[in-house]
Amino acid sequence: MKIKRISNFGSFGHFVDGVDMDHITEEQWMAIGQLHMEGLVTILRDIKITKEQYLDWVPKWGPIKSNARAHFQKKYGAQFDAKKPETWSAAGLSEEDHKWMNARQYQLEPTEDGRFLTRVYGKRDEEGHMLGYFSTGDIEWHSNECSSLTFSPCVSLLGWDHMVGSATGFIQTVDLYDSFTSSFQSELDEMILVHRYEVGRVNENEHTDEEFAIHIKTAFCPVDDAETPLVCYSPGGHKGLHYSMNTRALIKGMTEEQSRRVFDEIDSKLFVKDWVYDHYYQQNNDLVFFDQSVTLHNRTGHHPDRKAFRQQFDPSCLLDQPYYPWKHSAEFNQRYVQETHELVDLLGGDVKAKFKLP
Repeated sequence: MKIKRISNFGSFGHFVDGVDMDHITEEQWMAIGQLHMEGLVTILRDIKITKEQYLDWVPKWGPIKSNARAHFQKKYGAQFDAKKPETWSAAGLSEEDHKWMNARQYQLEPTEDGRFLTRVYGKRDEEGHMLGYFSTGDIEWHSNECSSLTFSPCVSLLGWDHMVGSATGFIQTVDLYDSFTSSFQSELDEMILVHRYEVGRVNENEHTDEEFAIHIKTAFCPVDDAETPLVCYSPGGHKGLHYSMNTRALIKGMTEEQSRRVFDEIDSKLFVKDWVYDHYYQQNNDLVFFDQSVTLHNRTGHHPDRKAFRQQFDPSCLLDQPYYPWKHSAEFNQRYVQETHELVDLLGGDVKAKFKLP
């Protein structure tokens, strides 16, 4: 393996070349994970990997985790199998939840050993069902589960087909935060971001596809006026902004005009080349790991046949101690601890077995 720093991503980011999952050792794999904790974005270029290996190896860094699963468990007392409508069709799901589940069943790609992967894909079947998540078009700057205190801090994206010509872009806010004056940092440390879902802020297809809009709302801001601190720590201990541009509505205690001035101040320094890296795919099989705590991502240059697979996870197996994203805020740290315990108890299984509870 060869490791190279991403040159135009501030202090963070690495390329790893020459990875062959048929011959890698667990020690080597965990070392790549530790590198990712240091760097926010890690790109394994031209990796040799199967779908089954992708499902096997990513969870070695920590349990696959989704707040959507917990939503159904908490609301209905059960975790439904989207591929088996008989398990949820008579469960009394709300109209919105039923539409979410109905769309979800078509977004999963089977592997040869009977498991499933979440597709990021633009195709539809003959009946018009979208066969992938984030189906078509450009995707604006965002981070998933951004309005939740118990968001999943890590995402993996495995390119599979027609990736060349598209790009996954990243903005990290750690160097940005460090560039501010100490007085402005102190102000930011006290700010609480109020989240609201607004149709079309992630993808224009939200305006015309109701099922897609429901998935976007569920993934980012299922409940309006949720609150998270504006400042956050990454699992690797890097302090930056949890700056969810797609759901930001207000700074708590400020008017819309006052909040906009803060957002404008951040934006004026955020969108500069020093903090942004656009990863243009030179081949299909790049495996990209990226942070969601202090890092935003987007997509440009979409091809209608572009297909990738996605897993999001908590990196507990890479950490020596539990992760505290809001440790600078006593109130929100306490809420995070309580909600994390509730979430892990609800999900059970691999999450409960591997999660380092705070």
